[in-house]
Amino acid sequence: DCGCVYPLSVAEGIQEGDIFTKSVDDLKTILFWTQSGFAYLSGDIDESFLEDIYEIMMDRNRTHKKRFILMSKNQYIDNHFMTKQDVCIEKRYLFEYQGDTINNDISLPSGYELKEINKELLIKIHGTIVPSLFWKDNNDFLKNGKGYCISCGDDIASWAFSAAVSTKEIDIGIETNPKYKKKGLGMIVANRMINYALEQGKNPVWACHYKNVASEKMAEKLGFLKTDECTIIKVTN
Repeated sequence: DCGCVYPLSVAEGIQEGDIFTKSVDDLKTILFWTQSGFAYLSGDIDESFLEDIYEIMMDRNRTHKKRFILMSKNQYIDNHFMTKQDVCIEKRYLFEYQGDTINNDISLPSGYELKEINKELLIKIHGTIVPSLFWKDNNDFLKNGKGYCISCGDDIASWAFSAAVSTKEIDIGIETNPKYKKKGLGMIVANRMINYALEQGKNPVWACHYKNVASEKMAEKLGFLKTDECTIIKVTN
């Protein structure tokens, strides 16, 4: 109920991740923990399982390399974690794509070039929302994912890519180099990823933190409609 593409990316074996159950024999409660750190619950949730999740989230022995961000639309889960002083609960907006046609109307500013992300371009991409956050490694992304970028000389100015892939959906990750903001580059490269998803017969997916106004506005301009929201539960920074 917080979006299917991330847990399905793991369940379908497309992307790396972990799947936890209560026991080998009890599969009524499932936790999906993706490579990006996003975590999703399914099934019958009880307090003991939530306490186990809390211990994973706290990572007191520093055994995990990836973050833990739990998605929830269940008030019982939210209430449980509201009692934890070292946990914060925020909101995440969920969008659905309303368009149904491919839009190839791309007009780049002079000096910029739209390219498919390959091995050479991938190592030039540096930022917060990058393929390495969502995929096991570069080879894994290049094999099972897809992305596009806009270059300006030797710089990668903006990029959009498949942050999560299932057999039915593609979640779009996007970022623009601060040096090249307010040029409309993000819209262009995100639109190319939308087109790619549609070409594959899959639904493009968009979500963002509730304070990310720029992402919310871009989603609306690209043809997405905010249809829902969920809570995100994580350790306080």
